[in-house]
Parts: sequence; C-alpha cells; structure tokens
Amino acid sequence: MARTMRIGISIGAPLALIFSQSLAALEPMTATALVSACKSYQSDSQSAATSSCRAFIQGYLSASNEIVAVADLPSEFVARAIRTRASRLSDAAEQRLNSRYCLPEGETLEQLIAKVAAEDKQFAPDAEAAVVMRRVFDAHYLCDAVIQS
Repeated sequence: MARTMRIGISIGAPLALIFSQSLAALEPMTATALVSACKSYQSDSQSAATSSCRAFIQGYLSASNEIVAVADLPSEFVARAIRTRASRLSDAAEQRLNSRYCLPEGETLEQLIAKVAAEDKQFAPDAEAAVVMRRVFDAHYLCDAVIQS
C-alpha cells in the first residue's frame, strides 16, 4: 500500500506541476517581446522580466546547429584535408565545417543582447523571436565576414 502511494505521488506530483503551469509559458516568444525584453535587460539585468531575453538567447545558441565559435573552426588546410581524405565525418565535425554563423573570440552574451536590443525594424505581430536572432546573425556573425575581419 505504501509503495503504491509513493508511486502515485512520484507520478502525480510532476503531472500536477506540469498542468498547473500557465499556458502562456508554452507559447513561442514573439520577435517584439524579445527585443523589448532585451532593451529592458540593458537597463536592469536583474529583473525577472528581462531574464526571458537572456534565457531565450542562451537556448537559441544551444539549440542551433548553424552556430560555432571561431575557436572551434578548423584551419583552411585542416578543413580541406578532412573534406578530401576523411571517409565519414562525425556529426560534430560536419557541423563545425559547415556552420553558417561564427561567434568571434571574446564575444559576450551582453554584446549579443545589445545587438538584439538594437533591432528597431518592425516585425509582424505573429513573428517568432527566432526571426530577430536570424537577422542579428545574418548582419553580424556570418562566418565569411567574421573570419576575414
């Protein structure tokens, strides 16, 4: 009986927590909300409202397979050798070789937040926050431009 009750609690408690969360937390963040949160972050980085800016950007960086740190890129010689001589590349090596965006050494999260906050173009009301991130990365972090500078 006690074992059954423990199992019921261990299953029921997380489910109750999940279903008690606001449905707004499950909706995707809009582009306008991200820019607004990042602007607020610059004036008060400790407020609860601005934590969504930092959290979204960190999640975006973690989830994207198109972004790599410049320090993780192989040299041109190594990249050419890998492409011409390797029979099969690991997924991580493939990502590093084919990344579209490169974060330069020394780039901080605060600098990235400032670039997001500076996005002053109008967005469609239903545009997702990822649209802002793609704009920022297209403007500032294309690998060809970052490596040449």
